[in-house]
Amino acid sequence: MSVESLSTTTTPSNRVIVVGKVIIDEYGKPGEGPVVISIGGGGPQAAFGAALALAVLSNDDTRDPPAKQPVTFVGPVGDDWTDSDAVALETLLGAAIESIELIKGPGLRTPRIQLWHDDDQCIQWRALYDSFGPSGADSLWANRPSASDMLSLIGYDESVTCHVIVEGGKKSPGNGGDAQFLHDDAVQKRLSFLGAEPVAFADDESGKVSQEDAKSVVFRLDGLSPAPGIISPDNELYEAVDSSFWNNHEVATRKGPKGSVILQEGQSTAISAATLATPDGTPVNPTGAGNSYSGAITVLRSRGVPLEEAACIASAIGAVFCEYSHIPPWSADVVARVRQAADEVRRKL
Repeated sequence: MSVESLSTTTTPSNRVIVVGKVIIDEYGKPGEGPVVISIGGGGPQAAFGAALALAVLSNDDTRDPPAKQPVTFVGPVGDDWTDSDAVALETLLGAAIESIELIKGPGLRTPRIQLWHDDDQCIQWRALYDSFGPSGADSLWANRPSASDMLSLIGYDESVTCHVIVEGGKKSPGNGGDAQFLHDDAVQKRLSFLGAEPVAFADDESGKVSQEDAKSVVFRLDGLSPAPGIISPDNELYEAVDSSFWNNHEVATRKGPKGSVILQEGQSTAISAATLATPDGTPVNPTGAGNSYSGAITVLRSRGVPLEEAACIASAIGAVFCEYSHIPPWSADVVARVRQAADEVRRKL
C-alpha cells in the first residue's frame, strides 16, 4: 500500500481531511451512444462541498478564483489508475483544495460504474467488470486508508476536522474497513471533530433499506471514535434506523429536492431546498449534491456554525451542485450564488 500525493502544500492547523471513495463514472444510458467519463464516488464531491463551505465562511470576495481552502481529500484507487485519471481529479479539485492524497491498492482495480438519470431524475447505475468484488472495491476499501496512512498525512497536528463516508450495509464492499483507521488511538487524539456520511443502498423494488443493513449501519457508527459530531444519512437510511439511535446524535437527513431535516437534542427542524437557478428550474445533474451537503455541514459545524444556519448553507451548496453537469467551477460567482441560495433557504424557515 502506498500514498501518492498529487499536490503538496503546507496546511495550517484545524484543517479538514475528507476520506471518501473514488469511482470512475461512465455517464450515459446503456445503448444510447457515447458515454462521458468523469471521477465520482462521493469523496471528491464531499471534499469540494467542504471547501465551498469554508469559502462562504471566509467572506473574502476580493479573489477570483477564491483562495484554496485547507482541505485534503484522501481516497483509495487501484493500480489501474492512470495519468489521465489523475489529471481529471486534479481538474475537479485542484483549484479548490490544498492537496489530494491517493492510497494505492496493488493488484486491485478502481471501481467503475455506468450511471444515468431516468425521466424522474433518479439516478440509475450498474457496476462494470468486477468493480465491487474481490479484485475491486471489496479489497480496495478494506483498511484504506490505514491508521499509518492517516498519521503520515496528519503529522503532529491535533486539531483536524475529519469527514468520512462510511459504507454501512452488512455486505458492503470493504466489510467496514473504510473507517478502520478511526479505531487507532493516535489518530483519535488528532481529531477535533468528526462528521460521518453513512451509506446503505435501498432495495430497488421496495425503495427501503433492509433492517439487516440498518443494524449494520448502527453497529459501524457506534464503533467510530471520537463519536461523530454530526451524521448525515439520506432519508431512506434514516427511516430504516430506529429513532432512538438518531435521538442520541446530531443529524442532518438529506431528502434531495425536498430539502433536509436536522435533529438536535431530539428536536427536528425541516430545512427547505433552494430553488434551482436553471432555465426551467430542474437539475442539470443532481449527482454528488448529497455528498457536497454532507461535507459542507461537517465543516460548518466544526467551525461552530449553529446547526440551523449550517443546514441552510449546506442546502445551498447541494442546490448549486445540481445546477452544473458535474462539480461546479471554483469561482467567486459560485460562492456568491451559494450565499444567495442560502439567504433564500433562511427566508423559508
